[in-house]
Amino acid sequence: MQTRERGKNRKRSRRVLLLSLCLAAFLIALLVVVLFIIPRQQSIARLQGDRNFNVILITVDTLRADRVGCYGFPRVETPAIDSFARRGIKFDNCIAPTPLTLPSHTSLLTGTLPLFHGVRDNGGFVVPTELKTMAEVLKEHGYATAAFVGAYVLDSKWGLDQGFDYYFDRFDLSKFEKISLATVQRPANEVMDEALKWLNGNKQRKFFAWIHLYDPHTPYEPPTPFDAKYPNHPYLGEIAFTDTQLARLWKFLEDAGLAETLFLIFASDHGESLGEHQEATHGFFIYQEAIHVPLIFVTPFERFQDLSVSQVVSLVDVMPTILEMVGLPIPLEVQGKSLVSQFFHPSKDDKTYAYAETFYPRFHYGWSELKSFQNRRFKLIISPDPELYDLEHDPDEMRNLVQTEQKLLTDLEKRATQFIAEASENAYEIDFRKIDEETREKLAALGYVGSFTDSAKIEGKKLANPKDKIGVFNELSRAREIGMSNQAEEAVRIIKAIIAEDPDISDAHFALGNIYFKERNFKEAIASFEQALERKPDDSFCVINIANSYQMLGKPDEAERFIIDYLKKGFSDSQLYYLLGTLNYNQKKYDEAIKYYSECLSLNADSAASHNGLAAIYILKEDFARAEEHLNQAMAINPELTNLNYNLAQLLEKRGEIIKAIEAYLRELDHSPQHFKASFNLSRLYRQVGKSDSEQKYLEQTIAAAPEFPLAYFYLARIYLNRGENYEEAIRLVKKGIDLKPESKELPLGYFLLADLYNRLGEAALSAEFARKGQQLARSPANSR
Repeated sequence: MQTRERGKNRKRSRRVLLLSLCLAAFLIALLVVVLFIIPRQQSIARLQGDRNFNVILITVDTLRADRVGCYGFPRVETPAIDSFARRGIKFDNCIAPTPLTLPSHTSLLTGTLPLFHGVRDNGGFVVPTELKTMAEVLKEHGYATAAFVGAYVLDSKWGLDQGFDYYFDRFDLSKFEKISLATVQRPANEVMDEALKWLNGNKQRKFFAWIHLYDPHTPYEPPTPFDAKYPNHPYLGEIAFTDTQLARLWKFLEDAGLAETLFLIFASDHGESLGEHQEATHGFFIYQEAIHVPLIFVTPFERFQDLSVSQVVSLVDVMPTILEMVGLPIPLEVQGKSLVSQFFHPSKDDKTYAYAETFYPRFHYGWSELKSFQNRRFKLIISPDPELYDLEHDPDEMRNLVQTEQKLLTDLEKRATQFIAEASENAYEIDFRKIDEETREKLAALGYVGSFTDSAKIEGKKLANPKDKIGVFNELSRAREIGMSNQAEEAVRIIKAIIAEDPDISDAHFALGNIYFKERNFKEAIASFEQALERKPDDSFCVINIANSYQMLGKPDEAERFIIDYLKKGFSDSQLYYLLGTLNYNQKKYDEAIKYYSECLSLNADSAASHNGLAAIYILKEDFARAEEHLNQAMAINPELTNLNYNLAQLLEKRGEIIKAIEAYLRELDHSPQHFKASFNLSRLYRQVGKSDSEQKYLEQTIAAAPEFPLAYFYLARIYLNRGENYEEAIRLVKKGIDLKPESKELPLGYFLLADLYNRLGEAALSAEFARKGQQLARSPANSR
């Protein structure tokens, strides 16, 4: 019995021992996993420790990937960008979702595709306020946020300022002569100056900064010495110059001790065709040269240095990647995928796909939009005549495989259809009327045709293939350019030939109208704009320009009648009521103007321009309480609005608050340096407070901004007279002012000044003659009322 019991105990002990050994083996295996496997899967947060990391996002506009040194292009010097690649993770196959600046940046900063966010073109769309941007997420978690943009196409008016504490745009359209959004820009050094100033002032805080450099965009005008270094390739000269500004940034970051706690992301919004597939620039096609862009993530961690990832990714992946890098939640609506896992395990997966589109041909010409769907090797272009390319063996996309690869074509089309349907679910509907009235009026003056059409209207129609129309597109682009370069006759000939071939291109009629308008042939301008309007009945730009043409003909009543007739057709639009208000204001029909401005506000409560117009009227009516109310409302909506601070200054003058009025005029000039009425009034106030030097400065600014304005010459001459200097120059100034035919009530001042000046020079006869003329004019019936 005892022997049997001892046997049982030994068996039990062996089982316990065996279990213990198994448990020990399991624990050892678990320890191996913990020590050796889990670190490979660790999050980037482990590398950060308890340090806060700042984020800088750099986007260089119009930079195609294969024109950068680190992407294999030897004929351009890009040492700064190349150093980013050495310090970080370079994605070799990043695809922009569209070759257009505003839509592409919208995707980058929201992590969503144009299919979802609805911004399909430049100038005609506003980013939905309900859409959460990367800046908003970072701001909500304690980051100071700032953006510095190099082009008007990214002005805060289009809505990408959401979430930024400071948004550096401030583009004064009055300084630009050419009629293209592309020309309204500032050079990279000016953008970087402002960015470095902000970074220096915020380096003690946790920050996110977006720096946008526009230089590689047309027109290609690299500064010295890059123009001489790349004489036949100005696009490369622009890239090389931009790289020097990135070098400035990196030196600042290192000198300020910021590089060790920084995530820097470098990207482009789209590429540039440079004549490939017969496209000179971008926006029209979606071949690789226009949508393959650089993307580099720079971190201070050695394990993430000098890495390359060949998997296809998209710019929509940038936002979720950055948010994971800093440990913040990714909004549910984000469609991109974080790429952080690729930092640890770079992949060559061919199963990832990227989508791209351009609706530019449809919006501007009435031809088909284009869509693409691709992985690392194969690319489908969805158009009236589908295209299929093997990018591995045909990187230039010259051999269409549609006829020989039917099975592959069917598979990609099925995948693309499903992807587009899923990405379009719950998409935002864009209301172009959210663009403020002043902006739309300025865009019309720039000659820009916006895509202010419901995108639902463009689906399901059989439209021309843009590939068959590239010649027409290039000719119209050339005609626009030479038409604005004082070759109107040739431009008109080209456009008329295009219209004869394809009379339904609304842009052609609109471009012709702009050339006629520039040539002051307003009757022909009206006829052309009407043809454009007939083809695009809901285009308020055409209506604005027709009304402006009537005004230039001295027919404001015709302008008003045309707008009212247009409204009766059912095209109700806040812009048109604003225009009616301005027409009546200019004719001093203030009660009518009030009615129309109020109607505009009933359709668009956020019309800062209408509030500003009402304020100007109430100042004239000396109803200062109402004027202040509307000024405050306009200020709350858009503090950068033209004439807003000018009207505020007028109100402050009426109240006798001269110092505050001076400050308001200065703010107006800071926003609109060419505002000659503001500079002239400012000179007058400085004269009142006895600051002669400041008075002179702003009189000279007035003359520079408005050389046909006579009073500035009179008062500048008066300064010289009072100082007892430059009498001959003062006489020249007065005579110039008189030649400009000032109002009769102002003219006597000119003759009295001449009388005083000639008296100082000892020429008594001339002095007496001009004194008599001045007295006669002062006593004339026109001046004695």
